[in-house]
Amino acid sequence: MSILGSMRSGVAGLAAQSNAFSAISDNISNLSTVGYKGTDTAFKTLVTKQTSTSAYSSGGVQSVSRQEISTQGLLSASSSSTDLAISGNGYFVVNQAANPGGSDMWCYTRAGSFTTDTNGYLKNSGGFYAQAWSLLPWDGSPDASVVNIQGINYMKAYYDTNGQVVYINDNIIDNNNLKPINLATIGGTATATTQLSMGANLPASAPINSTQKLSALVYDSLGNASNMSIDYTKTGSNHWSMGTSIPSGAASLTLTDSDNNNRIYYAAGQLEFTEVPSNGSKITITDAMTPDDPYVFEFVENPATYTGTNIAVSNNVPSVSEAVANLLEAMKLNIPSGDRFTASNNTIKIAQSLGGGALTVDASEMLATVQSAVNPNETTGIPTGVFEVAALDKDSKNVATITFTSTTLSAYTGAAAFVLGGKYFKFVDSDDTGGKGTAGEPYLVSIKSAKDGTNIVPSKVVSQLRDVVSSYVANSECYVASGKTLEILPTTTSAPIDIDFTGSGLSDLVIGEMRDQTNGWVSDLKGSLVNTFTTQDQVEQQGSQVSAILFNADGTPKTFGVTDLNIVWANGAKNMNSATGNSVKISMGNVGTNDGFTQLSGDFTTSYIKQDGAKFGNYSGVNVDENGIVTAIFDNGETRPIAIMPLATFSNPNGMTALTGNVWIASDESGQAMLRQASSNGAGEITSYSLEDSTVDLANELSNMVVVQRAYSASTKIITTADEMLDELTRMI
Repeated sequence: MSILGSMRSGVAGLAAQSNAFSAISDNISNLSTVGYKGTDTAFKTLVTKQTSTSAYSSGGVQSVSRQEISTQGLLSASSSSTDLAISGNGYFVVNQAANPGGSDMWCYTRAGSFTTDTNGYLKNSGGFYAQAWSLLPWDGSPDASVVNIQGINYMKAYYDTNGQVVYINDNIIDNNNLKPINLATIGGTATATTQLSMGANLPASAPINSTQKLSALVYDSLGNASNMSIDYTKTGSNHWSMGTSIPSGAASLTLTDSDNNNRIYYAAGQLEFTEVPSNGSKITITDAMTPDDPYVFEFVENPATYTGTNIAVSNNVPSVSEAVANLLEAMKLNIPSGDRFTASNNTIKIAQSLGGGALTVDASEMLATVQSAVNPNETTGIPTGVFEVAALDKDSKNVATITFTSTTLSAYTGAAAFVLGGKYFKFVDSDDTGGKGTAGEPYLVSIKSAKDGTNIVPSKVVSQLRDVVSSYVANSECYVASGKTLEILPTTTSAPIDIDFTGSGLSDLVIGEMRDQTNGWVSDLKGSLVNTFTTQDQVEQQGSQVSAILFNADGTPKTFGVTDLNIVWANGAKNMNSATGNSVKISMGNVGTNDGFTQLSGDFTTSYIKQDGAKFGNYSGVNVDENGIVTAIFDNGETRPIAIMPLATFSNPNGMTALTGNVWIASDESGQAMLRQASSNGAGEITSYSLEDSTVDLANELSNMVVVQRAYSASTKIITTADEMLDELTRMI
């Protein structure tokens, strides 16, 4: 046995216990450090190979410090919304720089005591900046990583210095894919609505033609909020149509189906008057059904003495609403499908009918309207004042229109019989009506009362024709008088409707396109409408239009005919257009499920209405939910998701290397970090208004301190005893 070996064993014991005491000291001093992980000290023997069975060769002891990085600390409440704690696996991703460069080190921590620095960045007590995935409203790109937040889709992306969208690769940890959270740059902006998500129950027992309404809020790019009424009308068993109001400040609106080449399902427009138009002010409307004959309405003081070629409208009225009423009357009398035009206070509303042609509206010479400022020239920025109220796509409708334009009596009384709904009709200048409805003796339609002086008023001709047809033709509800146009709209239950004006001799007659029995389109004077037609996308439909929602027998949606809302603004805001990728995406649930719209028994019930976008507001606070979604709160009551704080997970988190500031970095032993959204894929939850306490147990550390002290004292006894033995040995010499 070597006395010197024993002494060295005692020295090893002193060193090991000193290391243990250092770890205890660190633990106790970090008792209040947020997210601190206590260090344990383990001991292992140092064994010297024994070369003799009669003599023992002493070795000693080594200490091994081990920080339990994966240990969960208790959570304690805090009064700050930016104090964050993790319950479960994962670590916040932080960096020593707010905007990291290539040499800045990426670190991981559980210390979530974040506050804003002087520049508005979230920074924890260790001086490290929180990094996150930036969020933008989803632009529909398949390249984006999409996150659904309360029914609205956002994407992990940001704008670069050129204003271009950059999509984030959420698997990579670098300064291109993780950005700092800066709360100082959030407020003072407005965001246009890009998504509208709705759910409701449309009553299965509702009668045909009944309408249910709900309201939705839409923001334009300037932050103006518009409360829009969305209407659902039952058109047949399991069939519902859809329409909407048009916001103030808009010129036109369409509902389209982007799944079918942006097929136009619904269209509307308006003219909002701000004052009584001055003399000479003009509105020009061109109907695609009569493109060579635009309608020019000119406001004058006295239409009776007007000698121009335009359609005179009186502005000699005391109020704007009366001037609007005069214009409305002139439009209904002159433009086909006149019931497309209605008046509401100071506004002319245009709701495109199924048979109406596209309307091009030129308000550039009508400065009394908001719409005179629509569609600025891209180069000069000067408004053109021109916008379109689109026609509904012909492959999605089953309709015919007959427009009477002649004002001459002989054009009607000299005409032969014509066919509507399998019956014969003929105009007469007498009080006679009736007849047998055969080719030899047709039903008579009196137009005697349609005279206005020596002229015939076409709208009165249509009204009287409609009255006679309703008395003698089956399915008379399919015939609608609309100004000087008779619109024919099959229902889901109507019989085929025959139309034949060949040989009638009627002059100035405009026949709109109609679908024949072979699903083709004809525009001559003869055709037949049926209640079942096949659309261009090979979907069989009933009635006069593709359904906005067609339901299955179990009340779940079968098909949707509307996916996008497009708005042309006249108030300076950016147009919402599916062609440029910035329409409002409409979600009404998923096909075959009851997660959105349903048609079940019971009352009309709105389940939810959600939209993104926000009006102008100043930042007032922030909230972080359990999924790590950072939501900005504004003083106008709006909220906006701005980022997601990911959590980094490791195959062996205890293998990370510790750095000053209560952070760790990845090592070969820990493996590379994997970024995950909180509450998913094995990552823990994030809790706001909370902090994770140190894992140090003071009572245990104090107990360990006593043990270490005694062990240290015992090791010193080894050394002093060995010293005494050596002293005895030297005295023997």
